[in-house]
Amino acid sequence: MVTAVFLFLLWIILNGRVTLEICLFGIVIAGAIYGFAVYALGYRLQNEMRLWKRLGMYAFYALALIVEIFKANFSVMRIILTPHPVYHPAIVKMRIPLKKQISRLLLANSITLTPGTVTVEEKDGLFTVLYLDHAPGDSLDDWYLVRILQKLEEPKWN
Repeated sequence: MVTAVFLFLLWIILNGRVTLEICLFGIVIAGAIYGFAVYALGYRLQNEMRLWKRLGMYAFYALALIVEIFKANFSVMRIILTPHPVYHPAIVKMRIPLKKQISRLLLANSITLTPGTVTVEEKDGLFTVLYLDHAPGDSLDDWYLVRILQKLEEPKWN
């Protein structure tokens, strides 16, 4: 039902004005498209609610990723701007307990987007990561973004 409302609002926005005629046509057209999605595509309200719940969690993930990118930017700037920097580059292999391929893909891209780290390879949950500055005890499986992705893999989100 949320999709039908969204379609109606999209109709109003694309028309650029609100009149009784446009609203009535919008209701009919949004209802017809929603009916088609339910009938022909097997669309269900439960799927819609799960999708909206997951979208909220993915938006939270994106916000957390942006925060991590800013923090990593400052760390890399500190290394670059220090006259005699002390840093420990390393290539580290670690197993991340993510079950879904999409979660592993999202994590691999998030690692590469974060300054100072690059995902070299991911194979069946075994990540090879190049660090510009790897502190002892740093581990990806304890990273906040990994915990968010693990939460998204729980049955209540699927």
